[in-house]
Amino acid sequence: MDQLPALGISGALVLVIAYLLASNFRDRVQHERALAMHDAEHATELAQARAAHDADLAGLRARVAVLERRLGELETELDKERRRRRAAEDAAAQARRTQQ
Repeated sequence: MDQLPALGISGALVLVIAYLLASNFRDRVQHERALAMHDAEHATELAQARAAHDADLAGLRARVAVLERRLGELETELDKERRRRRAAEDAAAQARRTQQ
């Protein structure tokens, strides 16, 4: 008879421990699922940000290419103007020499 209350308390403790372990396992599984969902959402957001960044870079690269081409054209025009100016200065110097 003395063992019956002891088994009842031991049994109750075993049940409480089993419940706590099961609850801990359920909580861990839920936490891992929440983390997995959060990671998936983060990966999606990161992919969208990368795609937007790549699109921005592509646009900027295209714009830089246009500006570099225009710069090349302006440098060519400047070189032509310098050649014309030197030719005009040489002609003016030649005209001054012939007048003297």
